[in-house]
Amino acid sequence: MFVSTAIRVITMVAFGVPGYLLVRFRALGEEHIKAFAKFLLYACQPALTLHALDSVDSSPELIGNIGIFFAVTLVAQCVVVALYCLIFRRSLRAPAKRVCAVAGVFGNVGFIGIPLLEALLPECPEALAYSAAFSTSMNLLAWTLGLLMLTGEKKYISFRAVFVNPAMISSIAAFVLFAFGIKLPAAIGYYIETLGDMSIAVCMTVLGMRLACKSLRSIFTNPDVYVSAFFKLAVFPAITALMFALLPVDGALKSAAFILCCCPTAAIIQSLSETHGGDSATAADAVLAANLLCIFTVPLMWTAYSHLLI
Repeated sequence: MFVSTAIRVITMVAFGVPGYLLVRFRALGEEHIKAFAKFLLYACQPALTLHALDSVDSSPELIGNIGIFFAVTLVAQCVVVALYCLIFRRSLRAPAKRVCAVAGVFGNVGFIGIPLLEALLPECPEALAYSAAFSTSMNLLAWTLGLLMLTGEKKYISFRAVFVNPAMISSIAAFVLFAFGIKLPAAIGYYIETLGDMSIAVCMTVLGMRLACKSLRSIFTNPDVYVSAFFKLAVFPAITALMFALLPVDGALKSAAFILCCCPTAAIIQSLSETHGGDSATAADAVLAANLLCIFTVPLMWTAYSHLLI
């Protein structure tokens, strides 16, 4: 279990190697990262969400489970942020500490989460719909609670931005089509699926390019990185698993939630920090560190969770 999961995670992370080498050997520069990131945000992410819901057959039971999943993951993220703030309440004025509060819960549940679900829960196609619900709850919080924590200012919270962004627009469209049982035409479905399948490669390419612009020493000598990584890769999955354990829902839903919670920190933390004057350096370190450490933590957490289920 541990070895097979580790191989899958390493294979996913290895997609970042070309991006790293291209920047290191100066075939590409740091200025090109934004172009790749925009392609990921405006093309791959909407396609991934549409494909995730289009590949699952709608039913009243599944719609109900998605609603439960959305509500619990929304609450779980708030609970872990609150727990972090309670533990580090005396140092929350420091921008780095506030970055860690959200870096410890906002995960890459789409680009990394969906490939993980397909690999670890191949017999559960409805898990892809749960990923879309999780992604929606995270984006709602990212543009509200996330901006509040990253900047320390309420004025940056924009409820218009919550709904007028590619991730949310594609989520709303996908859920409407899913709720009414409308399937995309075969040709369009193939196009969307192919574009969505590019997500993990493009996401890891961007990660590799960013890593090439940083020093590993500077990343792993930042103590705040270990705090955010511990919350994201261990505390958050554990607390969410406990919350779902109290609910009368099926095991596949609980397993999907756990896997998605184990995903490393999402790049949206860095993007929001850069655009709204947050501690972008710590945000970048937190994202890169969590994505590297997940090579070890995801197999370990999934193996432990699987044994506990037995």
